Amino acid sequence: MKTLKIGVCGVGNVGGAVLENLANSPDIVEENGGVRIEIIQVGARKGKSVVPYDLDVVTDLMEVARNPKIDVLVELIGGCDLAKDLIEEAIKNGKHIVTANKALIATHGDELFELAKENKVQIGFEASVAGGTPVIKALREGLVANKVNWFAGILNGTTNFILSKMSENQSSFKDALKEAQDLGLAEADPTMDIDGTDAAQKASILSALAFNTLYDFNSVSYEGIENVSPEDIVYAEQLEYSVKHIAYGSIVDGEVNVSAFPTFVPKGQLLSQVGQQMNALEIFCEEIGSTVYYGPGAGPKPTASAVIADLVDLSNGGWPVSDKKRNKNNFAKEDNQNFGRYFNLNVINQAGAIAKLSSVFADSQISIEALIQKETKTNNKENIYVPVVIISGPLTEIEAIQLKNNLELMEETSDSVKQFRIYNAI
Repeated sequence: MKTLKIGVCGVGNVGGAVLENLANSPDIVEENGGVRIEIIQVGARKGKSVVPYDLDVVTDLMEVARNPKIDVLVELIGGCDLAKDLIEEAIKNGKHIVTANKALIATHGDELFELAKENKVQIGFEASVAGGTPVIKALREGLVANKVNWFAGILNGTTNFILSKMSENQSSFKDALKEAQDLGLAEADPTMDIDGTDAAQKASILSALAFNTLYDFNSVSYEGIENVSPEDIVYAEQLEYSVKHIAYGSIVDGEVNVSAFPTFVPKGQLLSQVGQQMNALEIFCEEIGSTVYYGPGAGPKPTASAVIADLVDLSNGGWPVSDKKRNKNNFAKEDNQNFGRYFNLNVINQAGAIAKLSSVFADSQISIEALIQKETKTNNKENIYVPVVIISGPLTEIEAIQLKNNLELMEETSDSVKQFRIYNAI
């Protein structure tokens, strides 16, 4: 049987799960994958005390990168600076790489893949997107004979769990986040999940594979779920939508748009049914239509599963390496994807106010597909505003923001205006 000798750097939640799997159940990988994975060394900056196995543990991570006995460096420390230095050192020492570091791949992917190519080694990064759901493998291998037109997906299990709880239990955002943290589905500092950064990084990686763009996280437009309220969830239900955080990418005439935003998804669409911490990705190819990938996207065990799958692939020769230029297609200078929009605003309770509101849409040649006006629940003369929800026709992000600003400037409106996308599969 083949033997693959690895060094693991990083023993947090994911690193611990990888070590646990390989230490306690090596027979499963050997039987199913046909390879014996041997842990030669572990890099743990806090030392031996954090590794509950009889392994060679060092605090100097570069020692692992230079160890001549190691075939593959598994990088699970996270972040960009130290991780990049570590991976570069390992590559220069002739080692393959397996990583779950989406921030690193999304930011420095092109230079790392070029360095790996120069040194005749490979980089596995299945665990960087969608946890245990093999979407990278699908794009790298399964769909290699097809041209991808667009993809849409739920790529962050933490935000999906929060939105699911807000919908199912009428939980507040704060309570749903705390439950996610208590279950280990959200970090103590969940900023990168809830502000959309995590999903945007993953979307940029998918774009590079699907549309042959640079690994350029800065070209992805995104927002988080912080402004989604229980009220928005209720309106969505009334209008037969679910609220999800959707990453979307498309290519038209060589111009690529990639984004990640809270989105109203029609109940009839598959993505609206994806609950809890699960991930899902729909990929539409010109030749075969849609394929869908669904699975767990948050938690250490699904991510560890993807790490080990990459190790097995490396033992069998790795992945096809393309000679194509990575910058063949370019990101659009501005997000020009068209989506219907949900607007939530407070309007003065006077005759003619709704007519004036409608004229703002008409003047911009934007259709109103639906309008909900709620009656005020009190006779208090101080309460002179009523909530109004409008569903508009398709708008680009710039057009939607401009319309939002115009609505906020009206004398008939109060407070800020909310707007969210409405998902439309092509």
